[in-house]
Amino acid sequence: MPLATAMLIWLLLYSSPTALRWVLALGFCVGLTALLKIIFYGCPPAGNMHSPSGHTSLSTLVYGALALVAATVAPGVRGVLVIGAGAGLILTVAVSRLLLDAHGLSEVGLGLIIGTVCLGLFSRQYLEDLNTKAWPMLVAAGVLMSIFHGRDCMQNNTCTALPDISTYIAADCRYCKFFDL
Repeated sequence: MPLATAMLIWLLLYSSPTALRWVLALGFCVGLTALLKIIFYGCPPAGNMHSPSGHTSLSTLVYGALALVAATVAPGVRGVLVIGAGAGLILTVAVSRLLLDAHGLSEVGLGLIIGTVCLGLFSRQYLEDLNTKAWPMLVAAGVLMSIFHGRDCMQNNTCTALPDISTYIAADCRYCKFFDL
């Protein structure tokens, strides 16, 4: 979330139309992931799907957007390498969710899909309003990643609340019958 906030501040300073698209992409990513977590916790679908990976969806959007920004100011082969590094970072987060046994393959896959769709929503607008003053954002991202490395800023607040919300809704509203899951 600190990187997403830094991206928003930078976009507000340099590209307000793209800032709105960033807010929409981020809101859609967080909102859809949270909604699916609530639904799946309360009414798990058949198979091994219990909760889409929020770490994966958000890292796909945020790190993917940072890679896009960096690649647009790094010409030629360097841009390709930046995109590769961004994809590697995203895949590292996704694989870590599997190795930590926090999510199954289908849950990580769904997180990747959600994040990729949201990244596509943002990328289209960013590439139309291409901003060449990316260095302030990239420096801020490096500093924030150094400060928050290894810390999970949202884990304690979000991941424990969503199962409680879904249990309450499932018990009181019977929304599982509505979704027919």
